[in-house]
Amino acid sequence: MTSIGLIQVAVFLAVSVFAWWLWGSLGRAGRRYGTRFNQTVEIQLAQSHLFIDPRRLLTLNVVIVIAAAAVAYVVSDSVPIALVLAALAGLSPRILLARVKRMRRERFRQQLPDLMLLTAGALRAGASLWQALAQVTAETAPPARQEIEMMLREQRLGVSMNQALAGLERRMGVEETRLLSAALRIAHETGGNLAETLESLAESTRRKQALEAKVDALTSQGKLQGWVMGCLPLLLGLVLFQMEPVAMSALFTTWYGLTACAAIVVLQALGFLFVRRIVSVDV
Repeated sequence: MTSIGLIQVAVFLAVSVFAWWLWGSLGRAGRRYGTRFNQTVEIQLAQSHLFIDPRRLLTLNVVIVIAAAAVAYVVSDSVPIALVLAALAGLSPRILLARVKRMRRERFRQQLPDLMLLTAGALRAGASLWQALAQVTAETAPPARQEIEMMLREQRLGVSMNQALAGLERRMGVEETRLLSAALRIAHETGGNLAETLESLAESTRRKQALEAKVDALTSQGKLQGWVMGCLPLLLGLVLFQMEPVAMSALFTTWYGLTACAAIVVLQALGFLFVRRIVSVDV
C-alpha cells in the first residue's frame, strides 16, 4: 500500500472516530437536556395547574427548533441567523411557561381583596378559619379557588398551618400573599379580630391596586414609544434590504457587517432595558 493510501486510511479512521465521538456527545447532551427539561417543566406545570405531559412539550420543542432553523436558513441563507432563531425557539417553552405563571400570579393578586372580604364575612357569621376558607372556594374562580383547595387538602392530610401558608407564598410569591399569610399566622398564634384585620387589608390592597392601575395608564405612552423605537431599526432595515439588497447584503456576509449587527442588537437591548426601567414605577 502506498503512502497516499495509508494517509487516506488514517484520515478515514480519524473522521470515523470523530463522528462516533460527536454522535455520542450529542446523544448524552440530548439526554441530559431532556431530563432537565422534563424536571423543570413538570414543576412549573404543576405549580400552574396545567396537566400536560412534559415529554410531549419536549417533542414539540424539538420540532419547533428544527422548523425555525430550517425556515430561517431558507429565507436568509445565513447560518448565524438560523442558529439564533433556533436558540430562541428552544427557549420558547420556558418563556411561555414563565409568562403563564406571571399571569396566574397577577390574576390571583387581583382576586385577593374579594377573597379576604368573603373570608371576613364568613368569620363574622361564626365559622372557623378553615370553614370560612372552604366556603370561599365555592364562590371564587381559579386560580384563587385552586390555591385555597390545595391548602385545605394539605390541612386534611395533617400539614400545619404555617407549612400550608409557606407553600402558598412559594407558589404565589407576591407581596399581598405574604401580608395575608402574616395576618393569618398572627391571628392563629395570638388571636384577635381576624375579620376586621382581613377587611382592613382588603381595603388597603384595593387602594394599592387602583394606584398601580393609574400609574400603568400614565406610563403606557412611554412603554408604547419604547416598543416603537425598538422595532423601528428592524423595520427600516427590512425596507432598505428590499430597496438595496446588494448593498445591505454586506451586513450578513462580511465580518464588519456582522460586527455592526451585533453592536446594533446590544445597543437596542440596552435601550429597551433603560426605557423599561424609566417607565416602571414601583408603587
